[in-house]
Amino acid sequence: MEKPTGFVKVLLACFAALSGLADTARADSVLTFCYDPYPPYTLGSGGIPDGGLKVKLLEAVTDRIDGLRAVVVLLPWQRCQARAKAGEIDGILPLFKSAGRASYLAFTGPAFLQANTFWYNRERYPQGLDLDEGYARISRLRLGMVNGSVIDQEMERAFENNNRIVRGGDVEGLMQMLLFDQLDLIAIDDAVGRYHVVQNGWQDRIASVATPISSTYSHFGLSRSAGADAYLDVFNRATSELQADGTIAEILSSTIAP
Repeated sequence: MEKPTGFVKVLLACFAALSGLADTARADSVLTFCYDPYPPYTLGSGGIPDGGLKVKLLEAVTDRIDGLRAVVVLLPWQRCQARAKAGEIDGILPLFKSAGRASYLAFTGPAFLQANTFWYNRERYPQGLDLDEGYARISRLRLGMVNGSVIDQEMERAFENNNRIVRGGDVEGLMQMLLFDQLDLIAIDDAVGRYHVVQNGWQDRIASVATPISSTYSHFGLSRSAGADAYLDVFNRATSELQADGTIAEILSSTIAP
């Protein structure tokens, strides 16, 4: 018997999740969202996630919308975007706006603010580091970033003028390089950094610079081809309510550890 393809496995996973909703929500519309595995935003390695900050946020939004439910599937990032563009997926969990993405996604209002920060080895810099002088003082240090990440062009130019930025495949690997004195700094999403520090018990060894490098709002993306942009107004209303009553802030503070 021929083994199912990766996409068939995803469909089977979705079917299983939707079947679980059938008894309690037979009259509900169900939207399928995707994202890549990226703790603490999404937990798991594929298929249906084990939770995560952005998953909980989607659940909170749809709980405020009568007659609507949603499931999430974890896919490689490029495939997730391609499925949404083709209308095979209804939406993408909160992501950053861009002109290219806006051609196939209808973006909701801001879901929450994502910050990027520098992280360093406490033993190497016991007095800490700061950005009081901008990048002038620290741009000669050895910087690491995750493959494909774009955090701040001004910052990256400042460092590249002195040393090649070291790119790594994952955050944990970059943090190991900090601990073994192979890097001086890494630049990553703040929530992602805090998650990995806590998970590995590195709170006394790795710290973040207090001033963020950059902060950017992320937004739910609703697929135009799938017709999910019809839900834009109700998503905006639910998100505004969650911001006003403090639910989003509570979710952000409760999902650093699984």
